[in-house]
Order: sequence, then structure tokens, then C-alpha cells
Amino acid sequence: MSWIGGVLIAIDQLGNAIAGGNPDATISARTGYFARVEDTPFRPYWEVMERIIDFTFLPIDGPDHCYNAYLSDKDEKNEEGSDIMRGLLGIVVILVCIPLSVVTRIYTFVFPWTKYRA
Repeated sequence: MSWIGGVLIAIDQLGNAIAGGNPDATISARTGYFARVEDTPFRPYWEVMERIIDFTFLPIDGPDHCYNAYLSDKDEKNEEGSDIMRGLLGIVVILVCIPLSVVTRIYTFVFPWTKYRA
């Protein structure tokens, strides 16, 4: 993994911890877990979060980014967090993913060899 990749994952894990999740799991892994695996009354919330995050990383990682993140980190315990923390996480994801989805699309346009290919 590159230095920048490690820093980005560390920031992602920090954001997950601040939003009431496991500090050793990413937001994507937590979202993939609760949207697909865990039976929770908040599943519709997690499914919307998954769609937003998956859309953001689609050009780079292809479909099912969150579920694949969960699968590669499935030994971690995922925590839903309180209502306030889930709300905070939702706001952060929306505010970060909207501009980031533009960046991922520009990035794969400028560097087409980095684009996901099925």
C-alpha cells in the first residue's frame, strides 16, 4: 500500500471512530456490514449510505465497494453507534462523497488505466 493510501485509510478509521464505530474499521466496512449482513431496524439508513459510498468509488473499485470492504475486514466488530452518531456519520458521508465522486470520475478520466474493469 502506498503512503497516501495508508493515510487515507487512517483518516477513514478516525472518522468511523468519531462517529461511534470501531476505530479499527473503515466507514465503508461498517456500512457494508449493516446494509447487508446485520439485521437492524436501521437497515434502510445503511442501505442509503451504501448506495452513496458505492457510487462515489464506482469508477475506481467497481460495484459493491462497501460490501467488499466489509469482506476484507470481516473479523472486525462493527458498532452501529447512537442515533446522534449515525446522523453525524450520514452528514459527513454526504458532504464528503458528493465532491469526492466528482474527483474519482475526473481521476479515472485523466488516468484511464486506474479505472475499474470488470
